[in-house]
Amino acid sequence: MMTTDDYSDVSIKGRPRISACMIAKNEEKFLAQCLKSISPAVDEIILVDTGSTDKTVEIAESFGAKIYHHPWNNDFSEARNYSISYATGDWILYIDPDEVLEQDDISLLHRLIRTNSCNAIYVAIYSEIADGQSKHYYTRILRRGKVHFEGLVHEQPIFAGDAIRSEIRLYHYGYNLPAEEMQKKYERTEALLKRQLEENPKNIFALANLVRNYLNKKEYDTVVEWGERGLAIPVVKTDISSQNQKQRISIDLAQAFLKTNRFDEAEKVSKEALKTHPDFLDNLFQLGNILVGKRAFQEALHYYKKFLHAKENECHRKNFNQLIVDTYEYEHKAYNNIGECYKNVGMLRDAEIAYKKAVELYNRDPIYYANLIDLYILQNRLVEAEELAKSAIRVNIADTWIYSLLGKIFELQNKTDDAVNAFRQAVQKDNKNISVSINLVQLLLQFNRLKEAEEVLKRILMYFPDHVGLMCLMEKLRCKNGDRSNVLRFIQDVLKSKPSDNNVYLGLADLCIEIKDYRMAIEALGRFLENSPNDAKVIANIATCYVKLGNFDSAIMGFQAALAIDPACDLAAKNLSVLKKNYCLQV
Repeated sequence: MMTTDDYSDVSIKGRPRISACMIAKNEEKFLAQCLKSISPAVDEIILVDTGSTDKTVEIAESFGAKIYHHPWNNDFSEARNYSISYATGDWILYIDPDEVLEQDDISLLHRLIRTNSCNAIYVAIYSEIADGQSKHYYTRILRRGKVHFEGLVHEQPIFAGDAIRSEIRLYHYGYNLPAEEMQKKYERTEALLKRQLEENPKNIFALANLVRNYLNKKEYDTVVEWGERGLAIPVVKTDISSQNQKQRISIDLAQAFLKTNRFDEAEKVSKEALKTHPDFLDNLFQLGNILVGKRAFQEALHYYKKFLHAKENECHRKNFNQLIVDTYEYEHKAYNNIGECYKNVGMLRDAEIAYKKAVELYNRDPIYYANLIDLYILQNRLVEAEELAKSAIRVNIADTWIYSLLGKIFELQNKTDDAVNAFRQAVQKDNKNISVSINLVQLLLQFNRLKEAEEVLKRILMYFPDHVGLMCLMEKLRCKNGDRSNVLRFIQDVLKSKPSDNNVYLGLADLCIEIKDYRMAIEALGRFLENSPNDAKVIANIATCYVKLGNFDSAIMGFQAALAIDPACDLAAKNLSVLKKNYCLQV
């Protein structure tokens, strides 16, 4: 396939006429911007309306469109074929109402349709998605009389003759709608795709679209069922289109495995897909995510860096890829994830560089600021952390986590009032965020601001009345108000219930320490260790409880065990040093 860079068979006399053809039903939201974008580029606009009840027809008429009415028969190709049948131009630009033509590319469009040696032109379609922009190439400019459409949904243009690739840009906005609207689209699409598969169970294109549809609906088990069925369909190696659809299925199947924490299966599918598409961006980025899930951070780094390298090469070579590339604008995400990997392997300087690159590439995502702030806190660089948090506030992107981190910074600086105010801001940003409310309550309790703590607790408990962690804090508040007996009964009842949430035991232990019942604290922390045996901090806390009970031999053994797991555990190191010194003097 030729590109426009090396295509020279272009007439210089005159310009063939262009008909823009579209189908629509209740498209008033986007239609005007679409028609405004194509009006300077085309000679006529054909709109087939399939039953609009909003202002679609009125808007189209205001742009001089020719309107034709046809009933909707659950067949996109039928409607699309109606639309092109009314065209009178030499060429057809078929476009959807939720798309916009890039104005700077109109002159290129007019130049390319002068050719006599091809019947189709690929354009680059950029789709706005929830967390970025995807890209793929598709034939949207076709010579009239040489094309028809097939397929009930995700209809495909079938054309005779050759095609050329161009960088004419269309921007698509229909994949980033409110959840309710998207759900209706998914349900409609699913029904039509299943009809196609009933007619031809080996229709790999329909199957790939059905798998993606289930992924969008977050029905991961169904994705696995249909995805494995799709990969089992044999295709000829020379059938590039079918190979591409199997690649799409592999990506979505691996994503379903990833979402359900089946990391080994996800890795296997992704690495198998790499054999046929070694530089496909989505696969490389997803493999990085899978390996992070497996905590294989060094290998994850390899794939994120390979993703960045492949993206850079694509920008230079403008690779032609008919697959939708969801990660097309994910460089900033890759750098953020690289930062996370470096942080987890202790390479903090490299982590900082990566986080800063993520912020540089995209300074509107609060998570990039939050990760860098958290890194500064870890390194006790509190002044830099505070300034970065405040800069996020100044540019109006600070979310609940940034305010929460700012509260933590102030707390470490012993700026109690500032810390409380920051945590209050965090709660205002998300009043149903349990961990942020807990942080605020714990700080208020620490400084005996009991009335304020009670207000915050009552508010969050309205949303989560059965949350044991919040209930523990309420009992801690009661204890501070002198009600020790009921607190003890609460602890015993929760321990008897054997809660599945391991963090509950930490809350119970904290409550036990508050009422100075160190034996019960040891029991609660011991329950935590049953599921997390290598938590050095918890082991050190158990040892501290033994100190309180005067059992110094057990305490020394505990601190030593904690340091064997984590030599950097300050709590264990400091207490062990003091304990050995004092214990030896007593002996």
